[in-house]
Amino acid sequence: MVFLCVGAIFLASVTGKIQGTVTDEQTGKAIPNANVLVLDTDIGAASDVAGDFFILNVAPGEYVVEVSCVGYGTVRVTNVIVEYDKTARLTVSLQPTTIEISPVTVTSERPAVSKEMVGTTYLVRKEDISHLPVDRTTDLIAFQASVARLDTALHVRGGRSTEVQYLIDNVSIIDPQTGNVAINLSKGVIDEVIFLPGGFNAEYGRAMSGIINMITSHPADYLSTRTRAKTERIMSGDQDFGYGNLQTSLHLPVNQRFKGYVAFDIMHTDDWDPRLHILPHKERDDYSVYGKWLYDASSKMKLALSGAMSRSQFDRYETLWKFHLDHYRSDLERGNLQALNLSYLPDSRKFFQLTISRLYAHKTYGVREDIDYGAFDDFTFRPYSSLIWHRPSSDNPYGAYVIKPYCDGDYPEYGDKTSNVIKTALATDLQIHRYHQMKAGCEYVFQEFNNLTYFISDSSSQLLDEYTYRPKEYSVYLQDNIDFEGAYAKIGCRYDYFSSDVEGVAPKHYISPRLGVSFEVTERFIFRANVGQYAQPPLYDYIYGYYNLLPLPSYLFHKVPIIGNPELSPERTVSYELGLQGEINVNLSTTVNAFYKDVTDLIGTRRVRLLPLHHAYFQYVNIEYANIRGIETIVEMNGGPFTGKVSYTLSWAKGTSSYAAEFGDTTVERPADDYYLDFDQRHRIFVQGTLHLPFSSQFHIFGYFGNGFPYTPPDPEGKYEERNYERLPFQRQIDCMLSKTFKLAGLAFSIDIEVINLLDHQYEITPHYPLIDEPVITDYFITFDRHDYYNPAADANHDGMISPYEDYAALVAIREATDDIIHAYSPPRRARIGISLNY
Repeated sequence: MVFLCVGAIFLASVTGKIQGTVTDEQTGKAIPNANVLVLDTDIGAASDVAGDFFILNVAPGEYVVEVSCVGYGTVRVTNVIVEYDKTARLTVSLQPTTIEISPVTVTSERPAVSKEMVGTTYLVRKEDISHLPVDRTTDLIAFQASVARLDTALHVRGGRSTEVQYLIDNVSIIDPQTGNVAINLSKGVIDEVIFLPGGFNAEYGRAMSGIINMITSHPADYLSTRTRAKTERIMSGDQDFGYGNLQTSLHLPVNQRFKGYVAFDIMHTDDWDPRLHILPHKERDDYSVYGKWLYDASSKMKLALSGAMSRSQFDRYETLWKFHLDHYRSDLERGNLQALNLSYLPDSRKFFQLTISRLYAHKTYGVREDIDYGAFDDFTFRPYSSLIWHRPSSDNPYGAYVIKPYCDGDYPEYGDKTSNVIKTALATDLQIHRYHQMKAGCEYVFQEFNNLTYFISDSSSQLLDEYTYRPKEYSVYLQDNIDFEGAYAKIGCRYDYFSSDVEGVAPKHYISPRLGVSFEVTERFIFRANVGQYAQPPLYDYIYGYYNLLPLPSYLFHKVPIIGNPELSPERTVSYELGLQGEINVNLSTTVNAFYKDVTDLIGTRRVRLLPLHHAYFQYVNIEYANIRGIETIVEMNGGPFTGKVSYTLSWAKGTSSYAAEFGDTTVERPADDYYLDFDQRHRIFVQGTLHLPFSSQFHIFGYFGNGFPYTPPDPEGKYEERNYERLPFQRQIDCMLSKTFKLAGLAFSIDIEVINLLDHQYEITPHYPLIDEPVITDYFITFDRHDYYNPAADANHDGMISPYEDYAALVAIREATDDIIHAYSPPRRARIGISLNY
């Protein structure tokens, strides 16, 4: 596979700003035309008649700023810290002099709080990423206060998992057809994660609950390489889930103007979703490649190209298929991303940027061929036309003649989906006034979706859904950042348009106004508030899926999956937030956030009835809603031998549907009132800290404590009187890592010992009850002998016949064997050892 590996410069929306005032130290008057240079870069500015200067588009980092003017001594300001979407403010006084003197060095004092943060912003920094006990880049926010984790899905502030936008260097990696993340990179590629759980800027669309922006490594000015390997083969028995990972990266500076970075990652595990112990048919093989190249054409113009490719393939385990797993589902997901970025900085107060990107996602699922695969071999799948509907069978270790668990036939679905998303985005950032910084942009998106889905609804009915659509989207936004003394405001608005490309269906439009303000309560504390409307178009699977099959033949009405709906409108959220943030002392800071969200036009399902035949099917519609509120409290400790933070979240998430397809069949009764959503977690505590030990050693600890999630136990008749009125037991887990670094000349060697679930506490994560009904002695057992499907395993007395009671005993045995307790509990203690080499 060949692809373009090229890099992205720091984008306007993931940079900061340096601004300040230059004055005469003796008179206090402003000094115009002073030269302001950011050393070791090619950026700078000149002060205006009021002595003010502004430098936009500064990459996050620590800098030295030099200020000089004819007739004055030079001052160098060190420790100038620039962070995402923040302003480093300097006040520089120059001493008049008639002779040349050495520069005076002063140290910038970092403010206790930043008033630019009108909405909650969490940063996961590079020094923390390598120690987090997670494997996927999409899980790097798992220990943030706003996040609840249900199974493998992350939910931000009580929203659905599909309401979160994932980006790499400000380019979306979400497949708009399926809602899946299309690119899975090694976490070693990531320098910083910017997590916005609410109150995000007008530039961000297609999200209602949160923005996760993963900033990749910047090519270095010197040749360097890093290799890291990690395994848990040190464990034994059922606690060895076969995990192994290898990461390597290389910085390649050709010259001062042309620099590159490439990275490779490969991972294998025998069980990618661990539970009580290792299970068969759960292997996973992933690999990814990433690269970026930067070219500084001049001090004003820069070109960047980036490329990423990833592949994930994995088997699935289901207890009802445990005796026939070779005929159960497997998945193959491939994705690649290319981006070209051209930036132009005509002067320090103006910035323009053009970004062209292409995201490609390909997902295939079904029954794979039962052959050996190498680490880089893609699954091959059985032709969908060869799939067989499951039938009763006694092909199991107990000889029980059953339909469930499945002992015959195949997984009844096959899917092959591709998405091709091409975006062109233009953005500008203008410092038009001392108090006003304007941000504006527009985006055009061309998409092509191809789908082939095959579904066996019974032994005589098969559905084939095949289509190609080319929907379009575009958006425009404008935002004014107002910086006035002790206050700050962001006033923005966004317009979005999308067309489904279905004949006769009108395009949809929506406007999203947003407002955020903050002001300094004291020198150490700020108060902030924001309100905004956020919207996102429906997933295109919900629009197109099986829609072309309408009108349905009468014999299929009760056997089809949920039908798509091209008339779907965007889902909408109105969010409110209040926050207080500041320093209690130099080493202790705190944050308190209160949030409230009303979510409307959520996608759910409703039965479409056709009279007089009394036929019906289910279709996606905008009909559900949710109401979410909560409080987040965070205490951070810095300085001294221990650094870390503790967060506590109290929240409520109620609504009429936890996910779009929840009530998409007749087996689940819809409750009369709204209920606590599946991912509602009342109390949640995260603990994260590092203890700095002697001899370049560190001990990292991560703790999670929280209420169990709600669930609905079935009543004796299998119906639901209420929804989610019971809760699982309390959950808790402690992970830790001990790391030690050795240095020799230009080499740095590190060894890490990671323990997941240190206390070996296994808690219930899903409700546990039998998957199949208990057999009951009826006339069947008294009068019926199984002459036509004899299996020696059920013939306890080996007389060549299976009596009714032997038949009953076989059914009891297979019911016990399919007890799903394994899936109901979290995994046991696991230990991994990792080594890394940096040069």
